[in-house]
Amino acid sequence: MKYLLDASALLPLVARRGKQLLFEASREDLVTTDLAIYEACNSLWKLATLMKSISIEDAVETATTIKDLATRSIIKPINFIKLDFSNTLQIAHKERLTFYDASYIVTARSVEATLVTEDEKLKKIASKFIKTITYSHLESKLAQT
Repeated sequence: MKYLLDASALLPLVARRGKQLLFEASREDLVTTDLAIYEACNSLWKLATLMKSISIEDAVETATTIKDLATRSIIKPINFIKLDFSNTLQIAHKERLTFYDASYIVTARSVEATLVTEDEKLKKIASKFIKTITYSHLESKLAQT
């Protein structure tokens, strides 16, 4: 099964499962957008710098793990060049979503993946176009393998 992770799923997956994903994710096809990687790392910056809920060392370690997983293609990043901008803008406009949220829908559809998100609004709207699941559902699937 192929799963496209948005930032709300990518960050907790890597933060909670870390290097364990090197073994678990090899049995699943995990992809994400290059934008999601930036969004997840921006969230790490916010958690460490503004909210002070994690240390900068933990933020750096998690960001490094994200990069390592992407570099090893454990979580395969999909470059924005492959995105259908016209379709993305049409969906964003029609559904009143941000462009980057609509990009998750269009990308998941184009690579025939299930969208993994914790964003309830995105999940509800995306389910009109593609299959969606929550991060916790994916985590339980990974734990079973």
